[in-house]
Amino acid sequence: MRFWWALAALLAAMAVSVGVACDGSGGTEATIVIKLTTPTATVMPTPTPSPTPAPSPSPTVSAQVCGVNPDPAPASVLQVQEPASGERVKNPVHVRGWGSDIGFENSGVAVALVQANGDPLPPLDVPPQPRAGRVAPSGLKVTDFTSPFGVDLLVSDLRSPTPFCIWVFLETTAEGIPKQVVQVPVVIAP
Repeated sequence: MRFWWALAALLAAMAVSVGVACDGSGGTEATIVIKLTTPTATVMPTPTPSPTPAPSPSPTVSAQVCGVNPDPAPASVLQVQEPASGERVKNPVHVRGWGSDIGFENSGVAVALVQANGDPLPPLDVPPQPRAGRVAPSGLKVTDFTSPFGVDLLVSDLRSPTPFCIWVFLETTAEGIPKQVVQVPVVIAP
């Protein structure tokens, strides 16, 4: 049965094609002209490499960007875990670490960015974060007030990679000089 259906479909298709081919033009056959063009060789110019521009020097990080640390904090008191010293980071910069006693009266830390010329940007007071479920880094003196801290620093109007020094400190003197300071030189890119 299937064979007969296929044969009927084939015969119907042939009848339609004969009708289309004959198109009722009185039996005159149209001449089909096919023009073959011979391909001609075209000369392609040899590409010449354009000179690559010399890369512009990008700033490098050096400890000099931080200047003299007025009162270095020992690793047993204050540690900055991120960013690493000399790291190239994107704006905003995430700064995180731990303080041995920063949870006492929620004192926290202060975080400031110092430009290469020594001008500080306004510091931020960063409160301690909850310690629950976190492990303090090795070398830090662990007390009842040991806590982590973290903050994102945004540098406005940053147009190119620029060296900065991140200062994390516990307090300042009456004259405004930071005490117990950890300095981290970085290059901040937009």
